[in-house]
Amino acid sequence: MKNILGILLLSCVLILPACQSPKQEDKSDSADKAFTAFEDRFLDAYWKEHPTGAIFNGYGKYYDILIVPDNASFATTVAFSKLWLDSLNAMDLNALSDNNKISLNIIKNQLEADIWYIDVFKQQEWNASLYNLAGECDYIINQPYAPLDERLKTLSKHLEHSDAYYTAAFAALHNPMKEYVELAIMQNQGGLSLFGASLSDSIKVSTLNDEEKKTLQTNIDKTIKAINGYVDALKKIMADKNYSFRDFRIGKELFTQKFKYDLVTDFTPEQVYEKALEDKKMFLSKMTGIAGSLWTKYYSGQSAPKDSLELIQKVLDKIQMQHASPKNFFDSLTNHVSRLKRFIVEKKLFDFDTVAPPIKVRLMPEYARGFSVASAEFTPPYQKSGTTYYNIDDLTLYSPEKAEGVLKEYNDYASQLLSIHEAVPGHCVQGIYNNKKSPDVVRAVFQNGAMIEGWAVYAEAMMLENGWGNNSPEMELAHDKLKLRELANVIIDYKLQCLNATKDELVNLMVKECFQTPAQAAEKYHRATVSQVQLCSYYSGSTAIHALRDEYKAKMGDKFNLKDFHEAFLSYGSSPVKYIRERMLK
Repeated sequence: MKNILGILLLSCVLILPACQSPKQEDKSDSADKAFTAFEDRFLDAYWKEHPTGAIFNGYGKYYDILIVPDNASFATTVAFSKLWLDSLNAMDLNALSDNNKISLNIIKNQLEADIWYIDVFKQQEWNASLYNLAGECDYIINQPYAPLDERLKTLSKHLEHSDAYYTAAFAALHNPMKEYVELAIMQNQGGLSLFGASLSDSIKVSTLNDEEKKTLQTNIDKTIKAINGYVDALKKIMADKNYSFRDFRIGKELFTQKFKYDLVTDFTPEQVYEKALEDKKMFLSKMTGIAGSLWTKYYSGQSAPKDSLELIQKVLDKIQMQHASPKNFFDSLTNHVSRLKRFIVEKKLFDFDTVAPPIKVRLMPEYARGFSVASAEFTPPYQKSGTTYYNIDDLTLYSPEKAEGVLKEYNDYASQLLSIHEAVPGHCVQGIYNNKKSPDVVRAVFQNGAMIEGWAVYAEAMMLENGWGNNSPEMELAHDKLKLRELANVIIDYKLQCLNATKDELVNLMVKECFQTPAQAAEKYHRATVSQVQLCSYYSGSTAIHALRDEYKAKMGDKFNLKDFHEAFLSYGSSPVKYIRERMLK
């Protein structure tokens, strides 16, 4: 009798529509249709309100609009967000399909965050690096959404009020943070190269008439002058010894709020911080064992140090000397990408070979430099064709001391993990799936940082689990060192922003206990001063993904297949992992 009841219950689950009343089905179908129509209207209105976002997402409309960042525009954005939130809150969430519930929650979080960033966080008043036209102009010029002539006409229109844009940008700043002023100067100066020889060549080969070329050149000249004026004004602030800069620390209350909006996780900042401290001890113990097994290989005839930190550091010192030259670093990482593509297809980890557009390794654009050694840049979500970039900073431009520090950090082993993280199957592959397989563009345009960074960190361990590196203890030690860096990211972020830790304390943590080079530690400390919460995204995201894989494997039993898990997980776009978990375990 018990078995019969079980079969009947299972049958009802498997043929759920037959077990629902027609009224339930009609209500759900009607609600989903209404939400789809709402979503289309909302997104079009959202990109009109945020035209820079439309450009970066490849929407195809409103590229010619440039919002002047003054008090009126900030107030308009807040009013816009509140209006659409009212419409969203009037919907019956329970009547929607599970997929649309995810989309509704993502939209709601985005609108609430937009309001919070302006009304509470007020970053427009202290983050001078917010104001930079180079990135969006790069997309307008170089993304293949339209013929060259049309792109140049759009650029001309977009730059029409660039002088007013930079004037308003400087006026919006009130006691900005010194660290962001320095970043804004560097990135805006770098952005000037976008309006140089390459753009002039594009204008020459275009078929614009003389009047159109003249207008475009006038607007370009106006923009160059405006950028230089903004940079000069910021330099004047930096030169004023009596100027009162804002502290870069945002404090625990704002950090907790930002954590909620940016990461969309069930964890609190304190929970993530405490777990990071615990895992740090575990990885140090593991690394001690690996370093001990490698000691005689690198220090034959010498006694191993009794201090575990010294033991690990000495072995790492030998491994870190195995690295490329500044001149060859770019070529080395390019080679990684080719090998990684072959590996993930041969090992049947993804269906990547059936969906993959080009991934191009290139030197990092000047306007994007100063934040990291490498980065991924995706094809915009609405733009279904184009190139995904793996950007590598030009180490030949570094001082010899800085270059050597970076190369030790990204040695022959760690640089492979860097390419896994940023390119294949990390950010670049996830970005491609985000655009190709996501069922709803909302997940692609309102991306969750913890999912994105967590995926890239998850990819590092997953690749080693499947044989990348041939189980080399050096590769394992390099990976565990990166895990310590991931954990240190959380500890640094939280202690700096919430516990007022000093620079010396955090640099000592990174160098002595997490084995980072002084150059890497200096870069990470700087990054922590020009970002908040983002450094927590790696660990919180990867922890959630590993937990989900374990749960999914238990659910599927003998039917579990790693490629199927990856394909299913990535099909949800860049949604928060907590929402993906709800769907995959249902």
